[in-house]
Amino acid sequence: MSFRYPELTMNRSQRMIRRGDPEMYELALPLTGRSALVQARREAIVRPAEFVFLSTSRPYECLHIPERETAPRQGSHPAPPPTVKTVAIFVPQSAIPLPPNKVSRLLAGRLSSEGMASLLAQFLLQVTEHPERFRPADAGQLGSMALDLLSATLAQHLDLTATLPAEVRQQTLRARIDAFITEHLADPDLNARTIAAAHHVSLRSLYRLWEGEGTSIADLIRLRRLERCRRDLANPLLADRPIHAIAARSGFADKAKFARLFRATYGMSPQAYRQRPGPPQ
Repeated sequence: MSFRYPELTMNRSQRMIRRGDPEMYELALPLTGRSALVQARREAIVRPAEFVFLSTSRPYECLHIPERETAPRQGSHPAPPPTVKTVAIFVPQSAIPLPPNKVSRLLAGRLSSEGMASLLAQFLLQVTEHPERFRPADAGQLGSMALDLLSATLAQHLDLTATLPAEVRQQTLRARIDAFITEHLADPDLNARTIAAAHHVSLRSLYRLWEGEGTSIADLIRLRRLERCRRDLANPLLADRPIHAIAARSGFADKAKFARLFRATYGMSPQAYRQRPGPPQ
């Protein structure tokens, strides 16, 4: 979920919990403003792009306030009121495959956006900021991915990664590899062997992660590169960038080979795709 508000103060009391408790965990990622949280006799002052963790089953107090503009605004129009933007994920406490007494150690704790938390942050921002990229039928898979990434994030901060179920560890490894591929698309040496070495797994284990999907690692890299090129060609801000430069940015050193692959995948040349009428696809 994504929230935007001018200012927010929340106080969940023991009386409210007795009246009704959904027994959920919340992991919130403030993107702007300043935030403070008190729960389980712990207090967290949260900076933007830093996760904070809480439970609906214990009393808490939260305060979120926007940052005020200090520089004068040019022109006659007044600045719009500042707001706070937060992205959050809610999951049933029973769905987290970790001991509740250990998970409770993280309540009102700041979780830096590193490691698995970085992947979770990227995932949440992609889903909340670009919902048009997903279909209603994707909801189940997206929910499973979010739960696995959240479980892995908590386990990493508790040093309990080895205790996670094998399927959760497998899905989070896939997420790490997927992010690695996206980050290194420009590297001409990106292949199954370098990916396996970077993640300390065998080639056999790497191939097993994508078994049954009919897509090899080489296919995945090629399609990811083509998709980035397609988006760049559709981006009006990159209209002056040469096509060969767009191809090179995604790891295609041979522009003739890139043109053949692009035509085979999208049914037209890169130049024709860039010049086609209509809104970007």
